[in-house]
Amino acid sequence: MTSATYDFAWRIAIDVVGPLEGHHHEAYAVELGPDSDPVLRAQFPWLKLRVPLAHVVRYDHRCFRSEEELLVDLEGKIQRVPKVVDLGRDADAPANVTFVQFVKGLTLENVTPPHMRVSRRHAAQIIDLFRALASVDPAEIRAERICGNGPSLSGAFPRSGGDAATFLRNLIRHTARVYREKPSDLNSLFSDLRIPDDLLDRLPDELGPMTPRPFALLHGDLHRRNLVVDDAWDLWAIDWELARVGDPLYDLATHLHLMQYPRWQAAHMTWRWVRAMKKCLPDAVHGVSEDLPRYLAFKRIQSAYTDLMRGAAKLATSVAGGTGLLEALDCVVPAVTASLTAARLGEDGTGLGNVGLREVASPEEVRRALTTWYVAHGAARGHSSTGASVQGAVEGAAPEALVGSRGALHPGAAAAVDLEDPMGMAQGRMERTEHSGCVVVHSGHVMPGTN
Repeated sequence: MTSATYDFAWRIAIDVVGPLEGHHHEAYAVELGPDSDPVLRAQFPWLKLRVPLAHVVRYDHRCFRSEEELLVDLEGKIQRVPKVVDLGRDADAPANVTFVQFVKGLTLENVTPPHMRVSRRHAAQIIDLFRALASVDPAEIRAERICGNGPSLSGAFPRSGGDAATFLRNLIRHTARVYREKPSDLNSLFSDLRIPDDLLDRLPDELGPMTPRPFALLHGDLHRRNLVVDDAWDLWAIDWELARVGDPLYDLATHLHLMQYPRWQAAHMTWRWVRAMKKCLPDAVHGVSEDLPRYLAFKRIQSAYTDLMRGAAKLATSVAGGTGLLEALDCVVPAVTASLTAARLGEDGTGLGNVGLREVASPEEVRRALTTWYVAHGAARGHSSTGASVQGAVEGAAPEALVGSRGALHPGAAAAVDLEDPMGMAQGRMERTEHSGCVVVHSGHVMPGTN
């Protein structure tokens, strides 16, 4: 069964790849047809067609109403950011359809998988991106800010202050709200895995005071799947959905948490970030040694909660889509266990001995709890949402659209694979292996997939 968006994509394109894996949109890569503007087709031979999804659980807080509005604002301010493309009105177009430049290349995760060092060239470009973000005057961003997720939180985020304590408290508050409003069928799963109800409520006091810092524009989700390596071996930053104005140290913490650098490179990137901020936003380095561990602790606890909710949803939809229960568990259990373990008290390497989960379930306990939950609730949930994976109703991991629903490579990807790394450091390229709905990265890291 196809969707109206998919049918529309084929009406305007000569080739369509997708649906693409993504967070909040049904999206396809489209190659423009001969009826399109030849100048536009020459400049943007491939575009990403996107339609927002309804009823998506937003595990992370949003600050800008429209990612496309923000991308327009960023033109000329930050290098290698996708452009928004106007194809004009089409009576048959789905509501709220947008077109964004599709970046030809490979995700950084395809080039250097998690736990592998990032090349000197790409590490330098990541620091350049942080420097460029800090150099943007937030007052020049015209994109509408909502900085809340519903009337109760509208305006809760500081717009121009430097109140890092309020900023972090509101991030925690959003995660706590997502947890409180989770489907009731997940209550038993959290209980079986001994995840306390009050951990997020206690967290602001346990993390302690924060140092004020000037606020800046943040990407908010800067990881290997949101960095695309083009044919010139340069990095493009994609997926600005979680961009915000806030504490720049939070952007660094989120980046370190998601990138899964080798420990020595994480320390080196922190040192380089501090050097860069001293030149462009000097007050941003105040309190780094005390507050970076606090942000990292929050990110690990946040991931423990959200990855369990995602994992349960993934288990239900995978089995409903035809994957065997045991195979689906093989995909979900390692990711959930890893997130819980990383949030264990004293295990996250931040030195905050009073923050984290007191008890962490073993892989066997995680498997048993998920199996019990699926038998009691997941089967009914999965059947009620059959087809949701095509519509993207369940938020998933979001690599850039190099691989379509049947593993088809994006045009130009093969050429990018053959490029020589100018620094000679892109070791051990990832092989994409379809296995029980998982993407298996051959460095030992396993993450959920949506194919």
